[in-house]
Amino acid sequence: MSDRMQMKNPPAPLPGRLYWVCQAAGWGSFVLYTLAFYFVFATVRWEVVLSIVVIDGLLCPALTHALRSWMYRRGWMNLPARARLPRAIAAAFVLATGVAALVVVVARLTPGNEGFDRTGASWMFVTFLWAFNGWLLIYFALHARRKRDQRELELTLDARDAQLDMLRAQVNPHFLFNCLNSLRALIVENPERATAMVTSLSDLLRYSLQSDRTHTVSLAEELAIVDEYVSLERVRFEDRLRVERMLDPAALAARVPPMLVQTLVENAVKHGVGILPQGGVVRVRAAIDGHRVTITVSNTGTIRQGHNDAGHGLRNTMARLRLLYDDLASFSLTDASGETVATVTLPFEPAHERVAG
Repeated sequence: MSDRMQMKNPPAPLPGRLYWVCQAAGWGSFVLYTLAFYFVFATVRWEVVLSIVVIDGLLCPALTHALRSWMYRRGWMNLPARARLPRAIAAAFVLATGVAALVVVVARLTPGNEGFDRTGASWMFVTFLWAFNGWLLIYFALHARRKRDQRELELTLDARDAQLDMLRAQVNPHFLFNCLNSLRALIVENPERATAMVTSLSDLLRYSLQSDRTHTVSLAEELAIVDEYVSLERVRFEDRLRVERMLDPAALAARVPPMLVQTLVENAVKHGVGILPQGGVVRVRAAIDGHRVTITVSNTGTIRQGHNDAGHGLRNTMARLRLLYDDLASFSLTDASGETVATVTLPFEPAHERVAG
């Protein structure tokens, strides 16, 4: 199962007020810097002042605005930094060369102007190169921050949707009816176990409600809530539900999205073991391989088509992985030797670190 989507390079979004304010402030400061340098070290000629204002204050902003559109059309904004850097340096070099050459031509065509010697022309080129590289650096930094903020918002909204979906899946009439029926029988037969069941149900619901407050939790925390879920289902399925765990101790410190493993285990119980008269086994595995952690949840039985709620839960899982990790995470659901196997691979982040959103 793949969640990859191919899209054409989108056009440049319409610039907002912040963009124009930054353009005006940045290039306005550059004009003032150039004029100050000119007033201190050269004989002031007003036609030269006018050329500085026109070239530095109007032409340069127009060129960088055109460069912005070019970068979007060519897909530069989707490239990693190491691939975008040489392109940006080359673009700054071309613009600086063109503008510096224009200034030299204008200076030579201005009556009574001495123009530039080789040293002056070289320093002017370096100044424009610095200005265009600075513009690109600031633009990429602001774009990255805006993209992070947008992804953070998307992730928060998606987590809230996931929370509602999880609650619908767990507190649906069947699940709640089965829990209440089991609880009613246990109150008389086994009060201690009934109390434990109420605690497990409370912990599970509380964890679901709080799942949107953080993007990741340790795998150990996630498995603790999986145990609560399994204990509730085992009251109903008894010996038909068996759970096996094969965990690399180092993997317990890995950070995972909350409700990720619980969702996979729930699907394994509901659409695998739960529909088999003889029951079956749910196996949870986790292992570290270099800088990645692989989590698999397998269950007795094969994939059955037509379960919209299961499909929705898995789509939700893939969407959250994409928002958190981009292409650094993967998810697959396969049949293997009479078992359904769900596999999630994530970058390994120790529990004391936070995955960047």
